[in-house]
Amino acid sequence: MIQSRLNYFYSLSPQLKRFVFTGQYLFAAAIGIINIQCSWTPEIETVLHDSPHGFISLQTTPALKIAPQHPSSIPESLITKILAGITKSQEEGMLQQLLLSSPPPVPAFSPSQISFLAPQLSLALSKATPEEVIHFRCPATDERSSLVQGTIAVFPPSNFLLILKDAKESSGMPSKIQNSSQKLQNTSSLTFSQKEAVMRREDIQTFMTIPAISEGILINFQLLAHSNQQIQENQPSDHGKTMPSDENGETPRELDSLNEQLRDLRRKVDQQTEEIRRLKQPAPP
Repeated sequence: MIQSRLNYFYSLSPQLKRFVFTGQYLFAAAIGIINIQCSWTPEIETVLHDSPHGFISLQTTPALKIAPQHPSSIPESLITKILAGITKSQEEGMLQQLLLSSPPPVPAFSPSQISFLAPQLSLALSKATPEEVIHFRCPATDERSSLVQGTIAVFPPSNFLLILKDAKESSGMPSKIQNSSQKLQNTSSLTFSQKEAVMRREDIQTFMTIPAISEGILINFQLLAHSNQQIQENQPSDHGKTMPSDENGETPRELDSLNEQLRDLRRKVDQQTEEIRRLKQPAPP
């Protein structure tokens, strides 16, 4: 009796092996589908404005590492101040080093471009979702200006991210010629008039991945609003007196608080990255 039962189980062993193999295959396939759904974001674009003055759209992107703080209510006047204070500086290339000359910083946006972008970007930020960023494109308005195109997004707690795409990349020049030209010529970097409001360049990668052909700048607009309030308080009154300024100020405390929030965000990103890495590991046999 025992021998007959053993023979019966031996006859079923190939079927059991196929069943176990099929179950392992289905489990690995399910894990793969979950990883794809978690890491892949379809790019969906919603056009908000398209005219000879410029182009504005909302677009989902897989480059996001942290969900933006959208929708956001940022007044047109504040966006105007941000855009007007951004300049493009040229980092010396090999050709500039030979010529021993460095051009001065130039405004990143012309007045006409700012007049178009400020209200449009303020409206777009109020309509964007946490999965979307705002893309813009403005043609050159005069001989001293150039085509500007890029991306903006607002991240917690009060970070305004601007990414400008290199206009040379869309000029139709072959990539090998572009790379050789960029080694000889200058590469641009973005600066802001109020340096105390500019966050570290390393912090940008905490929020979003920036392409190699682009340059970004992260500005704390809460500090801009705080500085505006101090300027208004220090203006002369009707009696010709000047309001006393706060010597201690709150800027250092605000910076400490913002840095602590950034550290918390980095920890969350690291945890999410570790969790994704764990899910991508093959299941044990």
